[in-house]
Amino acid sequence: MDIREFRLRDLESCVALFIEVFNQEPWNDRWSAEKARIYLKDFTETPGFIGIVAEDNRNNLVGLMFGCRRQWWSGDEFWINEMCVDRSIQQSGIGSAMLKYLESTLARKGVENMVLLTNRGIPAEGFYRKNGFDEISRIIFLDKGIGAESK
Repeated sequence: MDIREFRLRDLESCVALFIEVFNQEPWNDRWSAEKARIYLKDFTETPGFIGIVAEDNRNNLVGLMFGCRRQWWSGDEFWINEMCVDRSIQQSGIGSAMLKYLESTLARKGVENMVLLTNRGIPAEGFYRKNGFDEISRIIFLDKGIGAESK
């Protein structure tokens, strides 16, 4: 297993993995290749972007983590925007290894905190809690649809 920083040539493999993971349970999204490519590429073009990928022994991309470094009053933080691991090898330690690699990378860059959003009650919540993330009880995440279909 090789964990390293993302390179732009990894984008198409990241798109394929992202679709394979998020278009199935528990998310059941409906990503097309075009939309997923635009979505992930937008992260790569954001100031402060850091991407981490994991490859198996055959150089197949099996994990990705995309996020951005942000300035904050109490010190720089890193927002994990997306993370996924190939469904066939989830719960094998790859996700935890990717987080450790990211944490080491961020520490060298002077980042003091990592934050993310995830759904309650799905395996991802337990994964992040197991890896040291805690819920911030003072924060509420709000949503508002726009247009006629949102009513």
